[in-house]
Amino acid sequence: MSVIKPSLSADENRLSLLRLLSLDLPVVVSGPLLAGIWLVAFFALGLGYLPVGFGRIVFSGPEALTILGVTLAITLLGGPLLVWRIIHFRSILRHGILLHGQVIRRGVTFAEYRVDYVFQHHYQPFQQRNAVRRQRHIEARRTLEPGSVVLVLVHPYMPERSLLIELYRREM
Repeated sequence: MSVIKPSLSADENRLSLLRLLSLDLPVVVSGPLLAGIWLVAFFALGLGYLPVGFGRIVFSGPEALTILGVTLAITLLGGPLLVWRIIHFRSILRHGILLHGQVIRRGVTFAEYRVDYVFQHHYQPFQQRNAVRRQRHIEARRTLEPGSVVLVLVHPYMPERSLLIELYRREM
């Protein structure tokens, strides 16, 4: 079996922030959760009720304040996670350099698909894992088989921050 090294051309391997965020499980969970809880809080505090089907759930003053408290607590927990993930991906996309790596293992859980890979940066080996939400077309890619040579986008000053390009690229 011959191994074909992928090209290191930056233009053909460009990733988008929106694509990364759409596949990232913490963002996919925390984003809609925050939007939903704020929508409920808006209805509870602004209108005093929550429209449900053909009726509505009416909230008293103390219930609306409780909903606001829960909304703020969830925002304090989920908001920083969402912001941190966006900053994390943006820094890799802005400053990242392309290196060759090799897939060593992959695994599937109920909600995510994980790929472990190794690469060298400044003659030092690094082993990393990227995980995305499960999607059949990504799991079926032959280029993610253990032993495959892949392209890795690595932050030059923090090589522990890296992205496996094949995992995040669009289907061709």
